[in-house]
Amino acid sequence: MAFPEDYSGRVREINEQLMHSFDVIQDKNLKGAMAHYPAAGGKRLRPLLATIASEAVGGKPNSAMPFGIALEMVHNFTLVHDDVMDEDDTRRGIKTVHAAYGIPEAILSGDALFARAFEVALDSKAKDSDLVRLVETLARSVRLLAEGQQMDMDFETAKTVTSDQYMKMIELKTAVLYQAAAQGGAICGGASKAQEDALAEYGRLMGLGFQIWDDVLDLLSDQETFGKPVLNDIRNGKKTLIVIQALEDLKGPERAELLSTLGNEKATKEELVRARDILDEVGAIDHATKVADGLIKQAKEKLSVLKDSNHKTALIAFADFMVKRKT
Repeated sequence: MAFPEDYSGRVREINEQLMHSFDVIQDKNLKGAMAHYPAAGGKRLRPLLATIASEAVGGKPNSAMPFGIALEMVHNFTLVHDDVMDEDDTRRGIKTVHAAYGIPEAILSGDALFARAFEVALDSKAKDSDLVRLVETLARSVRLLAEGQQMDMDFETAKTVTSDQYMKMIELKTAVLYQAAAQGGAICGGASKAQEDALAEYGRLMGLGFQIWDDVLDLLSDQETFGKPVLNDIRNGKKTLIVIQALEDLKGPERAELLSTLGNEKATKEELVRARDILDEVGAIDHATKVADGLIKQAKEKLSVLKDSNHKTALIAFADFMVKRKT
């Protein structure tokens, strides 16, 4: 099957419901800031995953739609605040919310997205016990996201970061929403405990692979394709798996040259490109790519608990897409 093209109709439905969810906001500026990123479009991977997971365990896609949209709102809330912290002016080819509306408005719109997400999640047509679990999953995800973001910020000034620390950080900052999407979709679809646990782990592993591949794209892609500034991870001093591996392997002048550019906000384009080349030559980018591929393989193995179906096939294709995408 062709993924995600085969789900273009469902993505349109997700977009329609997502944008409709902002109708309750009466202030035009706040509504505009909240809808700024969603209105620009997107793959809607998290709500799409929730709906397919529901189908894969015998449920209906619409039963997981509210929870999936709530996750998309949480995702956008984190993007708004992350962009303020990172001082990025563009995202996906458009102005960031704080660049377009101002920092106070960006912070406020992020807060409103966070609150609205819980209202939307409560629209889920689930039995009360399942609804409590969905809201608990959403709340826990936001808390873990905050911990992951703090770890990411701490890493920028840390002298050393281990591979294990990095993996824990991206589990909290990125994988948690994919885990929540797959698990929440399973709950909405009436999954067994074994199916729910397997899908949660599938989402977690897939999210880890997604983030590592994102780190690779930051180095190998271009801004037009990637949709946001590239080589920013080097400029911001981010201790990605790529950088961690390189610092373990590099010796002498190349190591010193990489460290002189890493985290240097005034680094020139040439210096950033040279740092990228050092990471490539030492094999760190290739190493990260192989780790991402391995995680996706593990994720797909978790799907053995599901009966064969088009929806299971879609989940397999979903996982493969996460490390083949260009944006």
